[in-house]
Amino acid sequence: MAGRLEDEYWHASETKAFNFEDDEFESQLCGVSKSGTARLSQRVREGMGGDSACLSADSLSGCLSKATISDSSQPATRPLHSLISEKSLLCILEAGNFREKQPKGKLNPEEEVRILRRQVENRWVPPPVSDTITKILLGHPYSLELYRSWESKTELLDAAIAVGDGNAILAVVLFLVRTLKKNLVHQLLRTRPEAVGQYCQYLSTRLQLHELTDLLEMLGESREASMKQFQLSVCGTLNPERRLQKLQVCLKNHFSLQDSKDRPLIENYIKLLEWQLSVAGADAEIANTLAGQPVLSSLAYTCQYHWGEPRGSISSPLTLSQQQGVSDLQFQWTVLTVRTSMHSWDDIEGLFITKSWLGGKKLKTAVPIEKVVMQLHAHGAPTDILVKYLELIENVDKRITLAQKLQCHKAVINVFVAKRDRRSLISYKANLHPQSEDYFYAENCLRVSTTKWKN
Repeated sequence: MAGRLEDEYWHASETKAFNFEDDEFESQLCGVSKSGTARLSQRVREGMGGDSACLSADSLSGCLSKATISDSSQPATRPLHSLISEKSLLCILEAGNFREKQPKGKLNPEEEVRILRRQVENRWVPPPVSDTITKILLGHPYSLELYRSWESKTELLDAAIAVGDGNAILAVVLFLVRTLKKNLVHQLLRTRPEAVGQYCQYLSTRLQLHELTDLLEMLGESREASMKQFQLSVCGTLNPERRLQKLQVCLKNHFSLQDSKDRPLIENYIKLLEWQLSVAGADAEIANTLAGQPVLSSLAYTCQYHWGEPRGSISSPLTLSQQQGVSDLQFQWTVLTVRTSMHSWDDIEGLFITKSWLGGKKLKTAVPIEKVVMQLHAHGAPTDILVKYLELIENVDKRITLAQKLQCHKAVINVFVAKRDRRSLISYKANLHPQSEDYFYAENCLRVSTTKWKN
């Protein structure tokens, strides 16, 4: 008994089989009944904002069950207007009356002849543009070839733009490009930015650069057209030498005006690529790795592999920095990051510390000294190196706070000795680990008889 019920369950179906002569097929759109479509269409007309834009179980009773919609564990439904434009949605909802209802039953010869005559006549007469746009939206077969006149093509484009569907707009624009002269297409697009946007994206995706450039220049976007040429010259080839040649041609043809704001940027990029190829030399692997890298990445490369080169050398970090207009802050931070990672502490000292007229140490840095100390500590600098840079912080309170944060106890002890604050030093020593190096250092400072303590 149980086996028979189980078989009936798996073989039973609530879905009705498809039948060409069934009225239900004609009365549904995408599985939703006409009545449900009408209710949803009415709600959309009343306003797409807030809760009225959300689909409910009553509106889509043919697609979703109430149990699924009412489940409180499900996330909130997104508003329809965030997924599809209002005009496109209304066009789809009204498509329930789009399909012409076929007569049922057998037809007499006169009715068949009348239907066939109407179909033949309609084959050569362009249908209403709204019907064609609806077919595009619904994915039904359609033809645009019957729209031959200028007026009909203009109306078709405006109808697609009014609906707001990108696929429909692009389909119409491509039809216009195929059937009209270029100047007429540009005349239509000049006053329709929505169509221009779709067509430009299409040309850019397909790398049809010449057509895209002509279109942008027609619209008065010469700078945008030039930058598209530059973008393709940079990204269009992987070979560094070929890329350099394309950039030089691009500079000559599209950035020839001396007052162009973009010309210096393009020239600097070409100089950078020339420098990268020169440094790489005959090593193709280095050329492919280095070519196309940003200025600071190239500077980091030469700081790592060509640090000792003199200023006049092509591979010197100073030469690249001067050529590309790298700021002092960018240069010093790049050098600090690279050389500290290599534990080249003397190079850092030569970069940031100079001798004053009186023989003392003088700080010359565009990078805040606190960040220099933090970077040194992050790469494992010895304690003596950290103390040296901590003592260059003029604000004593900031120096103590940073030294304690980095556990650089010698710097804190030196501050108390310089202030001749014996009590603070004794109190600080009590918090140090006994028998440690810092503990003995504090004890020795307390035992020095030449120090004149204030307390």
